[in-house]
Amino acid sequence: MNRHLTNDELVDRLYEVASEVGGEEADQHLAGCPDCVHRANEMRRVKSQATAPAPVSSDFLAAQRRAIYSRLGEQPRANLGLRMAWAPALVAVALVAVGITTMHRPAPSPAAPVQSQTADADDAQLFADVYSMEQTLEPSVAAPIHKLFEEQQ
Repeated sequence: MNRHLTNDELVDRLYEVASEVGGEEADQHLAGCPDCVHRANEMRRVKSQATAPAPVSSDFLAAQRRAIYSRLGEQPRANLGLRMAWAPALVAVALVAVGITTMHRPAPSPAAPVQSQTADADDAQLFADVYSMEQTLEPSVAAPIHKLFEEQQ
C-alpha cells in the first residue's frame, strides 16, 4: 500500500468495524508506517478520555442537591415515597364513591292510580273498538273501496 490510511479507515480500526476488503493491507501498512501509528494512538487516547467516567463523589452530589433545595426555598422531603404509596388507593376509593353516588338513584314511588268515570268509559270504548276490529272479516283498508262502489250504484 503506497498511501497513508485515511481518518475513516483509522476510526474503523479503532472501533473494530474494519471492512473485509483491504483489511490485511491496511494492517500491514499500519505496522510499518510510524505516521499512521501515531495518528491511531492519538485517536485511542482521545477515545479513552471521552469514555472515562467522571469522578463524582456522593458528598458532592448531596451538596449540589442541598444547594438546589435552598435556591428553591424548600426543604427536602424524606417521606415522599410513603405518602405517594397511598395515592393510587385513595384515587380508587374516590372513584368508587363517585360511582356509587351517581349510579344509585332510588326508583320513584308509583303514583296512586286515579279512577274516574271517564277513564272507565274510555276503557270500555277502547275495548269495544278493538273487539269490533277483531270481529270484522275484511281489513279496514277495504272500506274506502266499498265506498267507491256504493257511490256508483
